[in-house]
This record gives sequence, C-alpha cells and structure tokens, in this order.
Amino acid sequence: MNVFFRALAVLLVGGSLLSGPMAMAGDGRAALERFLGGLETFSAEFSQTLTDETDFLLQEATGRLSLAVPDRLRWELDGPFAQTIVADGEFLWTHDPDLRQATVRPMDQALGATPLALLTQPRRLDERFDVAEETVSVGYRLVLRPKTPEADFTRLELDLAEDDRLLALNFQDVFGQRTEIRFSEARRNPRLAPAEFQFNPPPGTDIYRP
Repeated sequence: MNVFFRALAVLLVGGSLLSGPMAMAGDGRAALERFLGGLETFSAEFSQTLTDETDFLLQEATGRLSLAVPDRLRWELDGPFAQTIVADGEFLWTHDPDLRQATVRPMDQALGATPLALLTQPRRLDERFDVAEETVSVGYRLVLRPKTPEADFTRLELDLAEDDRLLALNFQDVFGQRTEIRFSEARRNPRLAPAEFQFNPPPGTDIYRP
C-alpha cells in the first residue's frame, strides 16, 4: 500500500475542532476550523496526479470519497490501478481487485503523522507538524512539515476556498514524488447509508493481516 493510501487511515479518526492553546492565528487555520465545524458527513469526486522529482507525470486517476465523523471512510480509486479503502470504525480495509487481495489493519495501528492527520486530529496539529501558511491566488493554503523522521512525507499542502470549501490536498513523499488531489462535486453533510462504510471481501480474495 503506497504512502497516500496509508494516509487515508486517519482521515476521520478524531474530528475535534481547534481550540485552546493549540489554535494559532492565521486565515488558513481559521478556514480549516470552519470547514471542520459541524462536519458530520462529506462526499466528493476527485482527480489525482502523481509526478516524480523531475515533474514527469507517472499516473492520473479519478475516484470518489465518502466519510462520516468520527471514523468511517470509503475511498474508491478508478482504473487502471483500481483500489478501494474502507474504514469501518474498527478496521481499515484496502482492496486491490486486480490482485484479488485485501489487507486489513486495526485503525489504531494506522494513526500517526500522515498527510490526512490534519483533518482528523487538528488539536494535535502543532504537536505533530510544523505549520505555516502561504499566499495563493485563490483561498488559503496551509503547509505542514512532519516533526517525526518516520513520517512518509516531507511536505503537505491543504488548500481551502474563501468560503471554506476543501479544494485540494497535495503532498511530497520522501522519494520526491508529488501527489496532487483536487476535489469536486463536494457535498457537506449528505445522508450516507451505513453500507457505504462496510466491506465484504469478494469470493476468492486473499486477506492479509500484517
């Protein structure tokens, strides 16, 4: 499982708002707080690109995201490298249909300084990351660099619109590869069926429990 998909393990674990001494001044941080405020469910389409350290395009893909606070997630990546990730509140499932394989891990083993931790545990943002803000042409950008040397990435950018919509998530891994994910057709607090966050391995699937 690559660095980005390992990061999805922490997308919704937590979800508490910034508060107290952890809160820092800044338009980007305030926009993140407003985005998380009152968030119960979220769904969106996305497009994803992966480039190497020379900006050569390695992969393009599209997919869909659904999540529910505090610990439910479904991430579906379309072909040619189809993959489905489901967090059901207890376990994180990663399914590779082409390989007919699924990996399952307890969610608490998947937590840490990963790219999406800022959306799930914002009270621990300054504990885990050096946080800065950059000026962009539209909206706000938070830039995070992990404090732990064991992190899978070196830089994370979170882009939010001036109306507090989540626009994009970009990060650079330790090998210099850059992943850019742009969200569209986003819906805030839609009604999502419980089955959205359940995973039943198809017959013939090999299951691994690291």
